[in-house]
Amino acid sequence: MAQTAVLSRLVIRAGLACGFIAPVWWALIIAYSATQFPGYSHLTNFISELAARGSPTQALMRNAGFIFTGALYVIFALALGWRFRRDWRAAFGILALALGGAARIGAGLYPCEPGCDPHVISLNQEWHGRFAEAGYWLMMLAAVLWGVVGNRYARLRHLMALGIGTAAWCATALVLMYLHAEWQGLFQRLASGILSLWVVVFATAVWRLPADSDRVEPVAFAPAGVRLKRRERRAAARRRVSR
Repeated sequence: MAQTAVLSRLVIRAGLACGFIAPVWWALIIAYSATQFPGYSHLTNFISELAARGSPTQALMRNAGFIFTGALYVIFALALGWRFRRDWRAAFGILALALGGAARIGAGLYPCEPGCDPHVISLNQEWHGRFAEAGYWLMMLAAVLWGVVGNRYARLRHLMALGIGTAAWCATALVLMYLHAEWQGLFQRLASGILSLWVVVFATAVWRLPADSDRVEPVAFAPAGVRLKRRERRAAARRRVSR
């Protein structure tokens, strides 16, 4: 029994570690791929252009970038599922995070056309755009949902403001990306960087929780005095009924 518990904790730790590795690896693979792509600019070019059909970094960015980091996010979500298995509210945030990782895998499986030109119509480009857009919105949703869940735990309460702020700033960056096409690469990286930073902070907060889920005491939304009065009223009502 003890060995099973230790193994379970090690598996959870390994899964949670994916939450650190994925954002860092994503940034590194983008930076390296850009150096292998002549004329590529982080300010004006989309990240997806590194994995576009016919690009010199197509295989590298598709497999080591989109597909690999997407798989890490799915593993991270599975570890969270086991870590918070006794809190049904966490299921929504876990699902959003897992789908966000799956969407990134989909964006890698369907690369856009050379230059990711929106005027070029193809099945690959259409599905790539859908998966990429879904990935951003699902990760923003996950940040907000985990903020709600984290507000119930003493050591995760800071995730509420962090999650809302992450979603707000990421959405702003994406809107600016569409409004200012000349700086689309910059604003896309800003949105991606904000989400990556949230994942790192979130994974760190969960990593530092006590190993045993049963020892994590949820924090009720109502102040202690209000909860005490509620318990007293319920006890008084039970006494009246028993009479």
